[in-house]
Amino acid sequence: MPPAPLPRDERSRVASLRSYEVLDTESEEVFDEIVDLAARLTHSPIALVSLVDEERQWFKARHGLEVAETPRDLAFCAHTILTPDRPMAVEDATKDPRFRENPLVTGAPDIRAYLGVPLVNHEGHALGSLCVIDREARQFDRETIGTVRTLARAVVANLELRRALLDAREAALTDALTGLPNRRATMAALTETLAGGTPVAVATVDLDHFKEANDGEGHAAGDALLKEAAARLREAVRPGDTVGRTGGDEFVVLLSGVEDDATADAVVQRISTALHRPVPYGERMLRLGATLGIALAPAHADDAEMLVRVADEALVRAKRDARGSIGRASPEDAAQLMRAAAVLRAFDADAAAGLPGATAQLQPILGLGRGRFGTERLGPERLNPDRMGEGGADGAVLAVEALARWSHPEVGDVPPGELFPIIGPARGALLGRAVRGQALAAFAALQGPLLAAGRLAETRLALNLSASEVARADIAVELAGQVERAGLSLRAVEIEITEEVLLDRVSDRTLDGLAALRGRGARLVLDDFGTGNSGLSQLLRLPLDGLKLDRRFTQRLGTDVRAEEIVKATVSLAHSLGLRLVAEGIETPRQVAMLRALGCDAVQGFLFARPMTPDALERWLRGMAAEETPDPIPLGPRIARRAH
Repeated sequence: MPPAPLPRDERSRVASLRSYEVLDTESEEVFDEIVDLAARLTHSPIALVSLVDEERQWFKARHGLEVAETPRDLAFCAHTILTPDRPMAVEDATKDPRFRENPLVTGAPDIRAYLGVPLVNHEGHALGSLCVIDREARQFDRETIGTVRTLARAVVANLELRRALLDAREAALTDALTGLPNRRATMAALTETLAGGTPVAVATVDLDHFKEANDGEGHAAGDALLKEAAARLREAVRPGDTVGRTGGDEFVVLLSGVEDDATADAVVQRISTALHRPVPYGERMLRLGATLGIALAPAHADDAEMLVRVADEALVRAKRDARGSIGRASPEDAAQLMRAAAVLRAFDADAAAGLPGATAQLQPILGLGRGRFGTERLGPERLNPDRMGEGGADGAVLAVEALARWSHPEVGDVPPGELFPIIGPARGALLGRAVRGQALAAFAALQGPLLAAGRLAETRLALNLSASEVARADIAVELAGQVERAGLSLRAVEIEITEEVLLDRVSDRTLDGLAALRGRGARLVLDDFGTGNSGLSQLLRLPLDGLKLDRRFTQRLGTDVRAEEIVKATVSLAHSLGLRLVAEGIETPRQVAMLRALGCDAVQGFLFARPMTPDALERWLRGMAAEETPDPIPLGPRIARRAH
């Protein structure tokens, strides 16, 4: 079941929705009355005011439904907002290819008929919908559609009234507790300064012991710290400088006209000294300290938001190195943040177009036996043949792992280690879904020619699932559907998950879904073993078939005896549980020899093959079949490999 595509204005739409500050608020009578009226007038058992957030739909009001939200991927309303100018009607969801496999159709609340009218604000953004739902298939006549349209306009009117009242409360630009300008006023002052071409230094300030006082001594003590910090900041800066409170224990100082490090340092040192003196509170003294970050305009950025972010980055680095210190921004900080912002903008634009920049690359996983890799492997042989599969000797290709790659004309190729921290789990799941689809199609296309050549008979496609993807209740159904649409059996895939998946926040029901896929032939492998926070008891939560040892251990073999002991212990653990152990990140023949001696079962790494396109993989496999030398194959066939 493919999710609804993102609207072209998704970023501004979500920003507009959040400007109402309505998400996760208490129920309000006016909206409750509208859904009750909608249900009664349309003779529907369910009526909802649904607001479509970045990763979910949340119900501001609901009639006939207990849950307060659902994942966006399952939301009918995520499709409704794609056409802001007209309602969306579904007469029988079981016959609609968009929804017939949706868990909300195949299970509770058993949706059959759906009518949704977009909630379009005066900016033209579809924030969500007013929808009515029936558990029986039905047609919606013109009168019913007109009724829901009228009630939808009432929802929008009340949302606008609500936001107007919020705006009125925020119109006062002064922080009530400290008397300082609030974030809006501070950012407006910074924007005005930059627009006038005046150089400015920005210092972000984070109080170090506020939580200690606020939690330990009470809110009154916390307020006393904040008011005293505000007073000391005013005293420490120069006439004409601006001090604002931008968050709970966060302040921003604008040093107008400052463009050199020396002048900025002089003021910031005074601030730091002032904020490191204890604060009298009754008969006690409260600890006070602060960590600061400094950035200069135009040297580091010429945009208000970016300049504050650069200063914040310097603060975070200072706090990591030594709490209570001063961090100074560098051109590299600014470049890194601007690069991240550019990558995020480009990714969102690419996602709105269906992610044409996403590609799947494939990297072989080879059995560590003898022949190509040398002498007979030493080590324990207590392996469960049902879980091991048919590979394991003479460099047999046990699997090929699908790895996500993404590029865009505006930012170029973005390595996974850079990309995923920038785009976050929700966007990462979109990329993962697209790459899995490509990899499955490519692997299916490889089956015919390579089976004829004697390759891939027992080879599987290894697919990665992130922790956020596994946490979704429908992930097993989605994955099985992707495999089947590619014309493959689940026996052709193995599913790689990380240790984080086994932590308690992932439900047993979700893990049961993965276990069911294993029961239909898929293999389950725990990736990056040894790097997570799970205990060994967590391994019992899921019936695994293999472990992948993280490259941090394998790459230190031969240089750190502790790494050798860890690998040896992991081999023993895996084999005692009947699991196959794969070592990744292999780059040298010496690592191969040591892993064989320690009893490892399979290897993956640049020594044998880099991640490559499906066409390059086919050439690699054919070349490997023709290669007769017993020596290790670094990247072969060599001519084809250099292009990848």
